[in-house]
Amino acid sequence: MNIDLQETQNIIDATKEQIYLQGKTHTGNRAKPRRGQVFNCHFGVGVGSEFQKRRPCVILSNEINNINSAVVIVAPITHTQKSMPICVQIADKFDANGTAILDGCANLAGLRAVSSYRLAGFICELDNNEMKQIDAAIAKHLDVIHHYNTLLKVIEDDKRHVSALNSVLEELRGITGAPNNKELVEAVRALFGKNTNDDF
Repeated sequence: MNIDLQETQNIIDATKEQIYLQGKTHTGNRAKPRRGQVFNCHFGVGVGSEFQKRRPCVILSNEINNINSAVVIVAPITHTQKSMPICVQIADKFDANGTAILDGCANLAGLRAVSSYRLAGFICELDNNEMKQIDAAIAKHLDVIHHYNTLLKVIEDDKRHVSALNSVLEELRGITGAPNNKELVEAVRALFGKNTNDDF
């Protein structure tokens, strides 16, 4: 059996970090991030192509969850090729001194739930446009877009039905000379000998 010394050292370092993070959970002093904020996160040792070690991540879970739960949903920020549909390019971020503090892309392939005790420090906050792009990428990645497309089709069908009804009403108003739908109803009631106070 071959033993990779570097991998073994990585596992030892990750175990030490795990013990440290576990100790933090007893303090109750956890981060309460807001959606769209970027923190450093201790991902630990990954299996295969999983994201690992410490790297920036953007908070994706909602505000109520982030306040009340010790588990948040994040996506790592990496330097993967931005042409991939699961990656959303992030504009370079700088601190007050002009030093670059963040670059790369939010990689939705690494979407995962982590303990907020893994969050090591606030870096910056993404803008609304970047978060909208991330939301769109999440919808595609998780195939939620299929659900929204179905709803959009229902809405478009409803719009066509309403448009058709409005065309009929407009034609009836032209025939009866009624200036609006209320008077059109009264004209129809009168045509059928119905009192305007009766149910039609």
